[in-house]
Amino acid sequence: MVAREAGVSISTVSKVLRAYPDVAPATRTRVREVLRRAGYPLDSDAAGNRREESELVDVVVASQSSGRAGDVLAGLADAAREPGLALVVTTVNGGEPVPRLWLERLFARGTRGVIGLDVEFTDTQRAYLAAYDIPCVAVDSGSSASETLAAVVDGTPYLPTVVSRVG
Repeated sequence: MVAREAGVSISTVSKVLRAYPDVAPATRTRVREVLRRAGYPLDSDAAGNRREESELVDVVVASQSSGRAGDVLAGLADAAREPGLALVVTTVNGGEPVPRLWLERLFARGTRGVIGLDVEFTDTQRAYLAAYDIPCVAVDSGSSASETLAAVVDGTPYLPTVVSRVG
């Protein structure tokens, strides 16, 4: 019934329910609206929506980042300890988009937010993170660790010149 009303396949509905990232944002929104009208409890079940419960913050670092990136990571780890958070660090090749597998893993485990250190997220990745209200900031390796972490954890639009809100 949901698939027919949304005009999609059953497998697409399944992908939306499991927060797979390979569904177009407009299709995801349409399927979620049909599910809501049908009374399906989306907000408590979708992995991508567990942001407030998660103790994890994802950090994606370009492999060619400057030596300062290590200082920023150490600062993020220190800043994360006080509120009881843990960092999940992923390294990617500089100049290449963040791999799709990273996004699938992020949705499966849940996250409080995402920090990109000297990396760029694709438009699709930003759209998925925004669709699930997962804060994401892209920073350079000259950023303040505590302010960067606060921007993600609080979901506030913190926008100094070295931090740009994504999504």
